[in-house]
This record gives sequence, structure tokens and C-alpha cells, in this order.
Amino acid sequence: MSEVKSFRKPYNPPVKKMTWWLENSFYTKYMIREGTAVLALFAVLEIVFGIFMLALCDIGPIPTLSGIAPYAWYLQNFLGNPVIIALNVVVLVSQLYHAITWFALMPSAVRVFMNKNSTELLPRWIITAGLYAALAGATVVILGVAFLTV
Repeated sequence: MSEVKSFRKPYNPPVKKMTWWLENSFYTKYMIREGTAVLALFAVLEIVFGIFMLALCDIGPIPTLSGIAPYAWYLQNFLGNPVIIALNVVVLVSQLYHAITWFALMPSAVRVFMNKNSTELLPRWIITAGLYAALAGATVVILGVAFLTV
């Protein structure tokens, strides 16, 4: 094992206040974007709660209203609560913000070449347009399945 002692002192700039990220708009946008993860957690927990309530249902050979009572409560009383509806609207807006900022960042994060024999990159607008097209397509498919199964 090496016995070399390092005399290097790393520079750790002092953090003067807890709202340091509000002083620079780049950091503010970054922190808001990262904060959308908390709201995404709420959406995931809401879906898991719905699956749990569905698992509590007693669906026999002939489904009855009392057998599906836990899931009916989840749909009517929980999801129909005005507070939950408002939270879901906030979650939707935050996830749209997250998607927009991520799609703007993606051409810088992923290098897509025109072909394998060239170092020329695809234009940024093609990558971004492809991501928005994929988002729109996935939305249409999900809404189509949701409305056709009702």
C-alpha cells in the first residue's frame, strides 16, 4: 500500500443560504425539473393504491357490486375527491414541464449520427421532433385504448 500523503486541499465553496438555487435562472429551472420527481412519486403511489384496491376485490364467477366495492370506492370516492383531482392536474402540468425540458436536453445528451461512416450528427430539431411525435403517438394509443375499452 502506498504511504504517499496528499497535501491537496480541495476547494469547497461555502453555501451562504438555502435558496442559493434561486439566484441563477439555470439552477432554478434545474431544481424545478428535478422537483417534478416528487409529483411523479405521487402518481405512482396513486396507481399502486388502485392496484391494491383492485386486488382486494372478490370477483367470483358472477361479479357482484359488493365484490368490487373496494375498487368502486377507489374510483368514486378517492379519485373523485376534489383535492386528488387538483393534485392530478398539478402532476400532469409538472410532467409536461419535465417532458418539455427533457426533450430540449436530449439532443445534447445523446449523439445520433447520420450514418455509421460519418461523424455528422442529426440536426437537433429532428431528434426533438421525433420525441414529440413519440409522445403524441403514445398519448393517442393510450387514450384510444382507454376509450375503446369503456
